[in-house]
Amino acid sequence: LVVALLGTGSGFLSIALSNILMFPDRGNLPNKVPSIPGIPFIAQNASGQKIAAWWYPGDPAAGAVLLCHGHCVNHLHILDMAEFLHAAGYNILTLDFRAHGLSEGRYTTIGLHEWEDVDAVIRAAEANGLLPPTMPLAAYGRSMGAATLANGSARLERVGAFILESSFAELRKIAARDVRRVGGIPDCFLLDWLFALARWRSGIDYASNRPVEGIKGVGGRPLLLIHDGLDPRATREDHDRLMAAVPTAKEMIVPDAGHVQAHRPPPAPFESLVLQFLNDARILPAPSK
Repeated sequence: LVVALLGTGSGFLSIALSNILMFPDRGNLPNKVPSIPGIPFIAQNASGQKIAAWWYPGDPAAGAVLLCHGHCVNHLHILDMAEFLHAAGYNILTLDFRAHGLSEGRYTTIGLHEWEDVDAVIRAAEANGLLPPTMPLAAYGRSMGAATLANGSARLERVGAFILESSFAELRKIAARDVRRVGGIPDCFLLDWLFALARWRSGIDYASNRPVEGIKGVGGRPLLLIHDGLDPRATREDHDRLMAAVPTAKEMIVPDAGHVQAHRPPPAPFESLVLQFLNDARILPAPSK
């Protein structure tokens, strides 16, 4: 059946679409230079892939915040968060996920297994003497980065608080929205075939990517869920499902923001709310701040 379908026009279309699932565009790199000095280092995840990471030292008396980027971008796309948090005294830890930026890897799992990259980077930062074992650590993720933290929350015990922006509840559902929005193709069995094809080609069960289940691993740790009101991808339905999965979570709604744009219009209210959440979670900034 697979061979027969691959010989059709729809088969070639399915291959092209499954490529989008599996292979992120590494060429989408911004022309940015961090305004704060960082220390690059390498971690190795459970699959043996080398993961590029960076530590931006802040006040030794402050906590640290791990920043997780989205799909088809890299750590430079989240510098806006690094700079404002660093200005508050926080130490910043960030990375390029597998198959993104400067990290190794052929396939992305769009947040299903990237928590292993996060775990490896945290362990390497501690082993290299960058992240002291007693330093409180929070984690912020956007889109795929948020899904990564949700899916890995039960196993990322070192993380004391989570901030998740624009996370999808299920990859299958956000993929259906994207295909309809971009290509005008309704949700139907073809999308299930697409996911099956991607699994056959890569060995990755993309259909099992359900952050709405993984997020329950947060447990009693502080959680802030951010929904961007104009987001056509991670919709209010996704946000409400994630909130229902962790009833103790706090929420931030940014009505005029598109996908992963909550820090843009304008940044001041967003920044004050994030800083207040971190303070309440006992991930404290520099004492002088």
